[in-house]
Amino acid sequence: MSRFVLSFFLIFSVLLTSCEAQTSMNEALSIRWELIENQLDDSSGSRAQFVIENHSGQTIESGWKLYFNSIFFDLNAQIESPGIELTHLAGDFFVLTGRGKEAAIPKGGILTVSYRSKNPHLKNHHAPDAPIFTLANGTIVPDIQFEKSEMSVWDLRNQAGESQLPIPTPDRLFEQNEGLSVLPKEDLPPFLPTPKTWKINGEPQWVTQAGLAVVGDKSFAKAATFLTKRIKENYNPEILKTEKPIQIRVSKKDGFPAEGYSLEIRDRRVLILASDERGAFYGVQSFLALQPADFWKGNAEGLLLPQISIEDYPAYSYRGFFLDVARNFQPKEEIFRILDLMALYKLNTFHFNLANDEGWRIEIEALPELTQYGSKRGFSTDEADFQWPFYGSGISPDKYPGTGFYTQEDFKEILRYAQERQIEVIPEIGFPAHSRAAIKSMEKRYERFQQAGNLEKAEEFRLIDPEDQSEYLSAQNFRDNTVCVCKESVYRFFETVVMEMKGMYQEVGTPLKVFHTGGDEVPYGVWEKSPICEEFLAENKSLKQEDLGPYFRSRIGFFLKNEGIQQAGWEEIGQLADNGKVVPNPNFAERKWRLYAWNAVAGWGGEDMAYRLANAGFPVVISSSANYYFDLAYDWDPRERGHTWSGVGDMYQSWKSVPGKFYLSHDQTIDGKDWNWEKAKERFEVLTEEGKKNILGIQGQLWTETVKSPEMLEYYVIPKIFGLVQRAWEGDPDWSSATSIEEKKALRLKEWNVFVNQVAQVELPRLESFQGGYKIRIPAPGLKRVGDQVFANLQLPGLEIRYTVNGGIPSRTDSLYSGPVTYSPNLRFRAFSPNGQGSNVSQLED
Repeated sequence: MSRFVLSFFLIFSVLLTSCEAQTSMNEALSIRWELIENQLDDSSGSRAQFVIENHSGQTIESGWKLYFNSIFFDLNAQIESPGIELTHLAGDFFVLTGRGKEAAIPKGGILTVSYRSKNPHLKNHHAPDAPIFTLANGTIVPDIQFEKSEMSVWDLRNQAGESQLPIPTPDRLFEQNEGLSVLPKEDLPPFLPTPKTWKINGEPQWVTQAGLAVVGDKSFAKAATFLTKRIKENYNPEILKTEKPIQIRVSKKDGFPAEGYSLEIRDRRVLILASDERGAFYGVQSFLALQPADFWKGNAEGLLLPQISIEDYPAYSYRGFFLDVARNFQPKEEIFRILDLMALYKLNTFHFNLANDEGWRIEIEALPELTQYGSKRGFSTDEADFQWPFYGSGISPDKYPGTGFYTQEDFKEILRYAQERQIEVIPEIGFPAHSRAAIKSMEKRYERFQQAGNLEKAEEFRLIDPEDQSEYLSAQNFRDNTVCVCKESVYRFFETVVMEMKGMYQEVGTPLKVFHTGGDEVPYGVWEKSPICEEFLAENKSLKQEDLGPYFRSRIGFFLKNEGIQQAGWEEIGQLADNGKVVPNPNFAERKWRLYAWNAVAGWGGEDMAYRLANAGFPVVISSSANYYFDLAYDWDPRERGHTWSGVGDMYQSWKSVPGKFYLSHDQTIDGKDWNWEKAKERFEVLTEEGKKNILGIQGQLWTETVKSPEMLEYYVIPKIFGLVQRAWEGDPDWSSATSIEEKKALRLKEWNVFVNQVAQVELPRLESFQGGYKIRIPAPGLKRVGDQVFANLQLPGLEIRYTVNGGIPSRTDSLYSGPVTYSPNLRFRAFSPNGQGSNVSQLED
């Protein structure tokens, strides 16, 4: 699903050694990567070089190979140095080969390799990653030294020329943050997502040493049990019998909207009412959300009982979070943490991407090769035992995050954990493209049975036509990632996987209601030169080449329907090309496939595709890449990790979206040009009444090409997820109903100020204690110089800003900013969360 529009070529550091003297050769080679030229305007492009210094006592002979990873590499980069050959292997994996006498590196010598790219260099982490160096004899060199130059935000600003890219220099951040101010905590809503109505009935009570009685109606016993468990994990006082006990009741009452509830606290009595199980659970979560941050540290001395009445219900029935674990794996324990985060903020659907080109992550007992081979990445020249180390996952095939999978018991644990939190888990196994891991795994199965002489078993689950000469390149630069939809064994494979997964759901007592089939980014050119497909089309004369994709989707759709499972997929499975334009496919609308409308880059023309699909009759989940793709970098600061193909996106980008009037969801196009709301409204398709019913809700996505640890995952998600949960629960914000543009923007700023105060003062402190604490991205301070005075502000009012005057990185013990500071070229500023998580450093341009 993710796109790599801006790519860039970098190369790596590496060492040399020989078989006879490998130990003495450790750290004998150093590489320095340098950016020489970089332009972001109309004549965009870059030029860079890497300088290899041979510190060993012997010559590195030609024939050496330097393997490296770079998602953002320009496949058409021009190597300017003689004797160097560049080869793209697959995906983000490349190799440089030194050929001829020019490529030899004498002892004590230096080799400089330079190249040109048509793409600019935008992010420091877009530089080369995970170099692997082999000598001419194939020996892998250990302990590579590597250095690379890095850009500051000011460097990028100076390289931008006339580009309109909104580069977040400290002065621009200051301007963006103007209008925000610290608000009294008592004036803020009680928690996120903001309840529909709340009323304070009196002063809150802090209750200590009191007993607790939680009673749930038979219908809501699970919610009551969950609440009791949560409280006892944190509140275990020494009970005094003289203390009046706390009484909590979770009861059924008809008449609430779906998933709605009421919560009333008077004195020491808590009453939660709902009409359905999810509503009862969300009432429980709201009670827990009223507890102070310290409650979640365990062994709380008391319970906080705000005297409050709340009436609440969600705007959308579908409130989702998508996580890809195929590109880079995440351990089961981190999945539990994500599910806890979702439950706390009332998200109810976990879309779980378990397979893609770069990894297969779920055990299928009938097809053991999927995990024996497809779950592993490491280095080899031929991928004989595992795939190449995509995304810099390293040499070892035993190393996380390139390698890893969930056993069936692991997956059932995840299902039970989600079920307890009222979260539906929707698995995704992408077909027919994004299937390289499955294809390679089934080739291993084919080889095993072929060698045993059992050709029938060998072909049973084979996914390719071995004689296919079709030429294509996928969005992520694979030439072999699409199954042959003309082979019966492909359907046998798909059905086997689905039925085993359905069995896992049945074992934990929850039905598999929806299966996400992917269906996105099928490359142009697939199946065009497949003999098997030529024969298939000759036998099925009603079909043409362009019908093969729809035939595949239709056939697996009928299979899923017969199993009582709704087919879901990315928007492409409900589209077709009509005179060069992508439009909804009316032939499939009546089948009620659930579509996830994602390709909504601001300025590319597809921003209203969700509306077009909904009006055509498809159930739609708005998954806009421009607003809800959390793998996009927070901003254009070179220090911020993440993709830029659909622009950048922070918490504001998700919060200011308007699902019912999506033309109001942007202020700028991807290239920094102003977005005109009135003109956008004119060209946007208007949702019909039936179309409105087909908008199920919204979902945030995290693809993990650049996410290499649980800490990175949480950094990418928090605080972006707050905008998502607010919009999914609240629906369209109040400001979107104002009459004039000026009024809309004024009200938006006012509502935004309340929201950021709530995040800073209520939610971040909670999440730094909840479940042991989460990694959180803290925004860098904005700065403005007026004469000799420097002013600082922040997107999250109320957090600390610290500064130094000696050029050092500020810590929590340095000077606290409380007003303008006298200018010095060595001034450095940094923001901190309540528990001390720090932002990037801000400084004025020298």
